[in-house]
Amino acid sequence: MSSASDISSTLSACAGDSSEPDASGPDVFGPDASAPDVACLLASTLGVVLVDDAAFAAAYEATGDVDRARLKTCIARLHVLYGAASGLGAGDVREGRTATRWRQGFTSLEHASPCAWTLLCVDASWSSGPRLLAALLPTLFAGVGSVAVLRVGGGGAWPPQVLAALELAGQEVAADAEPAAVSALLKAFSASGGAGGAAGRLLLLGEHPDQMAALVRAHGVPVWRDASAPTIAIASCGDDIDRADCPDGVALRAAHPDATFVDVPALPGPTSHAAPSAPLATLFPLSPLSPFSAVACAPAHAGGWLAHAGLVLGPGHEWCWVHPGLTPAWFTRRSVALLPASPSPDDLPGLP
Repeated sequence: MSSASDISSTLSACAGDSSEPDASGPDVFGPDASAPDVACLLASTLGVVLVDDAAFAAAYEATGDVDRARLKTCIARLHVLYGAASGLGAGDVREGRTATRWRQGFTSLEHASPCAWTLLCVDASWSSGPRLLAALLPTLFAGVGSVAVLRVGGGGAWPPQVLAALELAGQEVAADAEPAAVSALLKAFSASGGAGGAAGRLLLLGEHPDQMAALVRAHGVPVWRDASAPTIAIASCGDDIDRADCPDGVALRAAHPDATFVDVPALPGPTSHAAPSAPLATLFPLSPLSPFSAVACAPAHAGGWLAHAGLVLGPGHEWCWVHPGLTPAWFTRRSVALLPASPSPDDLPGLP
């Protein structure tokens, strides 16, 4: 197994000398000059096995037209929510400085840029394409320079829908990695320029040892963790709802093979701010909070469920997912300077 110092040397080799770039060599820099070529780094690391093009192609074919179309719907919805709605497109880089002179007698100077790298780690049993896309797309929309998806402790073929989701999202760097290799990679990345560990981000999806999150926090790397396998409620549509307005339970289960599904009664109406109804209170009488990761229901009942679950899915969105709170802004590095009311132009370098 490689040591952190071994991988730090590899990191330098992959990133090259930023002061004297080799015009004849490969372009190893992303939009952020401190971002190394992640594929190069992973390929040079013991305990890491990159997913090859043949595996991506096989998974794409095995997923089939219908499920690929469902994954495309998930990507399209995330693009509207986090890409188009914020003026961002996949791979857009929004970096710059803004000076504001405040009436209160001071000037603030803010610098914002995408983080240099993101490692998105799933556990060995990960099998949901939509939930992976919901974590991956915000980092791509943010314009992060280097992104890698790692299956930690896994081996053998990946679930087809997972690789197909990555293929459709344009994410070509994916690999299996031993836990010790991931730890060494994180140590190397956290020391690879930028504002310390804040230059990167770590996403942990599924079950991972607490030591991994503790390691990166020690280096100042922000960590976002998904819950373990979700519990998804499928609400009854009741007698007054057309079956066409009910989510497809079979499709929902196919999108999340690892999830636990619970059948629950329909709420009486769109009472988004009302107290829990009698059926809901019966389901979890000890807490006003729902234990569900998501609820699938008819549109007429969505307002009622919004008060009790972070995600509500209507018909046609069975293969969609959103992680509330995980947006492109989480992948942006920001720094602020507080200055006198009227600084000279020389005090504001980098401004247009």
